[in-house]
Amino acid sequence: GRIAQLDEVLARGHGHAEHDAVHAQERRGRTMREVRMRFKGADEEMLAEAKGRFGVQSPFGGPTSSGMLTLLCPPSTLHEFTIFLRERGAETVIVSAPEYVFAQDNPLFDKLMAKLR
Repeated sequence: GRIAQLDEVLARGHGHAEHDAVHAQERRGRTMREVRMRFKGADEEMLAEAKGRFGVQSPFGGPTSSGMLTLLCPPSTLHEFTIFLRERGAETVIVSAPEYVFAQDNPLFDKLMAKLR
């Protein structure tokens, strides 16, 4: 997969390739906030509404059986999103800034790999 491709690129030492790849992931991390919560009332309908209204992403899928849910949210909609969650019964909401976000569907990574081929 893509991780193996990145390892291969790094092993070949393409000059600035590893620097560019890491910085692409760092930029993606800076553009989102990680929002973790315990929210037993969370369901697919609520998640769909949150995605539409606040631009959130669910990188690990929906809530677990205990109500744990991790989402990524743009900083511009974060305040309104946390109000939305609390109004709907989220028990605890923790917000942090990820340093890096590595994902299979990463346009920045795809662009980098296309340049290296």
